[in-house]
Amino acid sequence: MLMAAGVDIPKKVFAHGWLLVAGEKMSKSKLTGIAPSDITSHFGVDAFRYYFLRAIPFGSDGSFSWEDMSARYTSELANDFGNLASRLAAMIEKYCEGVLPAVSSDESLKSALAATVEKADAAMCALDFQGGINSIMDFCKKVNGYVTEKEPWILAKDPANKKELEEVLYNTAESLRALAVLLHPVMPATCEILWESLGAQEKLGSIAKQKISDVATWGQLSAGARVTKTPVLFPRLETNA
Repeated sequence: MLMAAGVDIPKKVFAHGWLLVAGEKMSKSKLTGIAPSDITSHFGVDAFRYYFLRAIPFGSDGSFSWEDMSARYTSELANDFGNLASRLAAMIEKYCEGVLPAVSSDESLKSALAATVEKADAAMCALDFQGGINSIMDFCKKVNGYVTEKEPWILAKDPANKKELEEVLYNTAESLRALAVLLHPVMPATCEILWESLGAQEKLGSIAKQKISDVATWGQLSAGARVTKTPVLFPRLETNA
């Protein structure tokens, strides 16, 4: 029809695979179908987008289950990502009166971020959304490990550790700045909330205008920026999910 109408035919067509529910094809007679609105009303739209890009390779068949999505939501979004953001905001408010401390850097985080950006960008360009998100979430885990190792809550007990404490908090905030940009295409609403919480909007502009090529440039958040607490990014799920 396109050729008959004189319209150029597509050079490439992208198609996703079949979606199964708990390993079975969707069927009205077996009542195995599921409405997207049922998922988004429970987990939220951003978590919905994250799950289907993260759990199922683009172009391949995949299976959805409430159990798997609940597990990923809790482990990856609520615990790894959301809790990191909440902990940082709470510590900066408690130890720095809500003001971002002086710019500092950590070589292990800087090099890990540079590698993450390179891997994630290459994967996304190749339509390997799962691989790209995996790289980003691996970096998120590294940042959580950094906070656990440095124990800022212990550093805060001794005034002599003030400089080290502030370095840890800044490095964590800067890592979250990068995570917000990297995950913005996947979870735009959540990452915009985080972006504003970090006080990034005033100096860097909207998160939508950030370039992937600039993400790994360290030290973009301004010392003295106001860091604010936000509502829990990924609330705990009801047990009867």
